[in-house]
Amino acid sequence: MDIAIARTFLEVVKTGSFVGAATNLNLTQTAISARIRVLEEQLDGPVFIRNKAGAKLTPAGEQFHHHAARVRRP
Repeated sequence: MDIAIARTFLEVVKTGSFVGAATNLNLTQTAISARIRVLEEQLDGPVFIRNKAGAKLTPAGEQFHHHAARVRRP
């Protein structure tokens, strides 16, 4: 698991949006989307439901959230 992808995922969860995560991580929204796309390919399914209001976790995203939090801890 790439720590940058886990950190990106957690930031999207925290902010509730790809735009907010991009701002906080000093990345473009395109970079955030690309990292999440890689994660979704690795997990073989979506981790967020995306809409104009932001991003909400799918059941697979909820499950991965626990793993990502452990990966991020030192």
